[in-house]
Amino acid sequence: MPQLTRRVFEAFGFEFSPNESIPFPATPLQTQQFRFLRILFGCIWLYDTWNFSSGATKHAIAQFLGLPFFSLFVHLAGTAIMFVGLYLALALISGKGMRSALWVGTVFLVIMWIWVERGGDFNPATGATDAGVAPPYLIALILTYLTWRIGRPFAASGESETHDTTRVWMDAVRVMFGFLWAWDAFFKLHPYFITHMTDFISGAEAGQPGWIVAYQQAWIAVITHTSPLFFGIATALTEVALAWSLLTGKFLRLFLPIGLIYSLMIWSTAEGFGGPYGNGSSGMPGNMLGNTIIYALIFAFFIVIYGQRSQSEKPA
Repeated sequence: MPQLTRRVFEAFGFEFSPNESIPFPATPLQTQQFRFLRILFGCIWLYDTWNFSSGATKHAIAQFLGLPFFSLFVHLAGTAIMFVGLYLALALISGKGMRSALWVGTVFLVIMWIWVERGGDFNPATGATDAGVAPPYLIALILTYLTWRIGRPFAASGESETHDTTRVWMDAVRVMFGFLWAWDAFFKLHPYFITHMTDFISGAEAGQPGWIVAYQQAWIAVITHTSPLFFGIATALTEVALAWSLLTGKFLRLFLPIGLIYSLMIWSTAEGFGGPYGNGSSGMPGNMLGNTIIYALIFAFFIVIYGQRSQSEKPA
């Protein structure tokens, strides 16, 4: 990154990590961890492909396009979406064709976000405070590609300029993720959201198995018998802190694990573990087990990336 550009970002509080903070190439342990996360992400896309193949998805496409369900264009669109998902799933699981998968996935997700999700549904009264499904998927896809790139055995033989570009992209993606959390936190600070915490948990009970409903009711009881206002404010401030850490690059080793645990808590309560499960249950664009699990996956990637101490921090 040009020094002038770096200084402009740092003037606004953004901190780009020193080069040593992201080893290039990755260590053997990091390579194994990146491979596990990449395959896990591929399995998520494989599940999504199963959702794309459902009649419910084709009905959603027909409704979105304003065409009858039996329209040829509807079925062609549904089949095309299914094959895109399958291609991405196989590329991620196998580690083959990652560069082309990055471009295909980027185009697909941008189209879905702009055309289908319309930039996200921000309505604190319904609990919709994030930017939608596509942005975290896109961030996870870029991270998967970058970590695959530094994990290849021949990565060390590349030019140093390429290494620096990869590191800058990793920090840029971290900033993008920070903006997602900042946007989400902004809507979490809405008075309606803060005072209606239990409504968003109980709203995820429909169609869930008994053990998930019991788990959610236990959380509702704890919140109700302590202080719903406290939990609402704590939720909003937690997201503010996560956004600040991701945007500035400060205290990442502290806040990244907190973000992972927090994302899993939201996933298990307000999203009810992403259930109910089943072909077509998540509709279009379709995402496995809810949206917050993708946030948790991104935090896991960053924990592996920034988890090691930089060379300058290691004792001599």
